[in-house]
Amino acid sequence: MTSPTRPDRAPTIEVHSVGFVPHHHRHGAPRNLFTLWFGANAMGVTLLTGSLAVFSHLSLLWSAIAITIGTLVGAIFVAYHSAQGPALGLPQMVQSRAQFGYYGANVPLVAVIAMYLGFFGGGAILMGSVFAELFGGGLEWGILLGGALAVILVVFGYRTLHVVGKIITPVFIAVFALLTVIAIIHWPGVAADVSIDAGGFSTTGFFFVLGIVAAYMITYGPYVADYSRYLPADTKAAPTFWYTYAGISLAGIWIFVVGAALQYAYSSLGIVEAVATMAGTAGPVVRVLVLLALLLGLINISALNIYGASISAMTITTTLRAEHSAPSRSLRLAFMTAIGILGTAGAVFLSEDLVLAYENFVFFLIAFLIPWSAINLVDFYLVRKGHYSVADLFTPRGRYGGVSWIGIGAYLIGCLALTPFISTTFYTGPLATRLGFDISWLVGMIVPGAIYAVLWKITGLPIEADHPDRADTAIASTVDDNHVPEVA
Repeated sequence: MTSPTRPDRAPTIEVHSVGFVPHHHRHGAPRNLFTLWFGANAMGVTLLTGSLAVFSHLSLLWSAIAITIGTLVGAIFVAYHSAQGPALGLPQMVQSRAQFGYYGANVPLVAVIAMYLGFFGGGAILMGSVFAELFGGGLEWGILLGGALAVILVVFGYRTLHVVGKIITPVFIAVFALLTVIAIIHWPGVAADVSIDAGGFSTTGFFFVLGIVAAYMITYGPYVADYSRYLPADTKAAPTFWYTYAGISLAGIWIFVVGAALQYAYSSLGIVEAVATMAGTAGPVVRVLVLLALLLGLINISALNIYGASISAMTITTTLRAEHSAPSRSLRLAFMTAIGILGTAGAVFLSEDLVLAYENFVFFLIAFLIPWSAINLVDFYLVRKGHYSVADLFTPRGRYGGVSWIGIGAYLIGCLALTPFISTTFYTGPLATRLGFDISWLVGMIVPGAIYAVLWKITGLPIEADHPDRADTAIASTVDDNHVPEVA
């Protein structure tokens, strides 16, 4: 295997897009994933998700317990996705062609792009709110400015996003620690209009909070491997898993609970206004400091969402191009700019009633993304056991074919199976009505994964599972860098 390139020799603007990352371009260490994912999760959208606990009728203590369990469970799946990156050297959704086929992978990719745009839109609206708190004025100009800053950041790509994560993580730890201390000292109590059940607990409310937090965590799955794919191919899976898990879960629990606490205290305010109000109790300087940190985190996660949406969109594009080659650097930059503009424009028009729209959006993601996650993980860890023909992922004539009806069938059945268990403000399934709470995310993890594994067992396991030495894989280091399509 070619020795990895030293980090200081890597290009300033990222060269690679949807193709295999050659071994001589691999660099970094798994510990870098901690700062990346801690920084990615310590931000405003996580606060907003935690603030939804106010609708659960739980006490703040029970909300915090549900948040902790949901985060720890959801982060497991995310970390397993992350561990795939060094082994394959590919973006996560390109690897999905092994489960769904070269063209078939475009089906879940559409839902993934919708997810990125939705999260970007929610983050952009929050950026507009922060700008309004800091400088006054309406949301629109803040959304436009925040979106522009995110586009500028994402243009430089992978290495820059990792560097930003290293910088902002200690900043976030310091600022949110300060905010947490302020909230404890100046806690005004639960607002009078917050409804809490007798005893502070309800099964319905508990599973509502647990489910929405777990679903939020799992939605990181489609792009965590995008940020671990540059690690050397001989990187062990365990440290990749644990650094990702620690970073994303520690930040998640902390910020979810802070978001819930602020919304319980200031139920009539939006989450950004609640942050500003709480920080302001310690003085105007602290208020500005906290809001600036919040803004920085939102710009960072917005850049990550543009990056992921661009890679997903380019993955679809490569299947429509006759030469089946990876997009050039200029095309990659054009995609990122266009998606940033599209997401920013959407945020301007959808900035009203953010909390209701966001709640429904998260449950939409459950229906279409969690079955994909289950199938992907079962395929990687149980069916093919990490062995793939990387070259065949870039052609419909390879061993994975144009469409894999095993993958597509398991995916569609999984989406149908979880539908009766969904409970949202615009749709509640019949089984969710009987149970009184939502477990669609759990059904979405179990059913499609089990069906996918059984179908492969019935039809015969793929060659990689029985003869991994014959698989043309990055993990076995048998792929020559020049044999895998990638256009600079």
